Amino acid sequence: MLTTPPDSRTDAEGAGACPAPDLRPLFACEQDAIRCPYPHYAPLRAAGPVWYDAEHDVYVVSRYEDIERVNTQPRLYSNRNPMGPTVLAAISGMQRVLAGLEPELAARAGVVMTRGGVLFLADPPAHTRHRQILNRALTPTAVGRLEEAIRGACRELVDAFPTDGRVDLVAAYATPAPIRALALLLDVPSARGADFARWANAINASIGANMTDAQILATIRVQMEFWEFFEQELERRGAAPGHDLLSTLVAAARDGDPPLTRDEMVGFCSQLIGAGADTTTKLISSAMLQLCSRPALLARLRARPADIPAFLEESLRYDAPVQGLFRVATADTELGGVRIPAGAHVWVLYGSGNRDESVYAAPDDLDPDRPGLRSHLAFGYGPHFCIGAPLARAVARIAFEVLLERSSVIALQDPAFVPVYEPSYVMHGMRTLPVRVERA
Repeated sequence: MLTTPPDSRTDAEGAGACPAPDLRPLFACEQDAIRCPYPHYAPLRAAGPVWYDAEHDVYVVSRYEDIERVNTQPRLYSNRNPMGPTVLAAISGMQRVLAGLEPELAARAGVVMTRGGVLFLADPPAHTRHRQILNRALTPTAVGRLEEAIRGACRELVDAFPTDGRVDLVAAYATPAPIRALALLLDVPSARGADFARWANAINASIGANMTDAQILATIRVQMEFWEFFEQELERRGAAPGHDLLSTLVAAARDGDPPLTRDEMVGFCSQLIGAGADTTTKLISSAMLQLCSRPALLARLRARPADIPAFLEESLRYDAPVQGLFRVATADTELGGVRIPAGAHVWVLYGSGNRDESVYAAPDDLDPDRPGLRSHLAFGYGPHFCIGAPLARAVARIAFEVLLERSSVIALQDPAFVPVYEPSYVMHGMRTLPVRVERA
């Protein structure tokens, strides 16, 4: 059994009671709170099934069982704005910034920022149709066909580490590895990897964060680069389709489905780039940080690579890349005895459900031997369970297999390193991870 670092435990441990819930540090993106949000979740679970945060007008669902209940009722709890109120504010700010610019630019930026209203922003029956289209390209079998190519890409990245072994693992490995995998899936040049990373940051800029007008305008400029690239790629697939995911989108109408609009196809691409690559980057980074503080576990995985998948599942539970998403109540309802009015934002806190004491023994401990490892909520639950989970699992597993195979030592450059996290209470990931890697 591996115990968590002290700062990940709730203030109430040993005191016999939880403090009152206070979400202000999270919504303000205070660094201590977003670095380790779990002490803020425990009082929510103790307070009841639903906590109404009047200051932010949000109903928070923090217990595992209630999260499942919300996520299995997509008609009652709509997915149309999963990123929460800040995205609406960002869109409002964007419209203000673009008021003097051409309408087409504003419309395109709106599609990118709202992900085209497809897939995880859609409700049935549109959502069902979207999943059916993407399922053809994202099955475990389809992902498995890319495994050797992904492994080769990871080996190239490790072999390119500086000769002195001092490397920022986020920039040099955790970010480019998922992007290379996504480039293979989309059949686009891997040389555009740096652009993919910039585009992912721009697409995700408004999630759980506050933006100035200048930041919005700079973000839109980068988003338009993304739009132009994928619009051209989709046109090429229309003229000469292949076996990649973009060709699957273009060919949907030929398979009997209604044709996807240009906005829908670009929306799919924005979700693949913004969610598919970025969340896997956060998983690899967080899991590596856990290993650096647990040398015995690192040695175990190096000796027994077959244990890597179990470790990654527990890492997903322990420190999920997506801490929680929002739903919008479509009618007056009640959950756990709390009335939720129609139109209310409901914050479904996966990160809290993953630490629910009624479901997991010693939930604040990282234990890759615990039973039911795949029961975590890091990929969501119900109809909106992450369609890219097979790809994320495969890329993270291969990334760790290659890194451990081609190194003899991995350690923090500074044992006192304290990570700085991106300013978001939805997405959970560190900016840098300076490590020392000695080649095998």
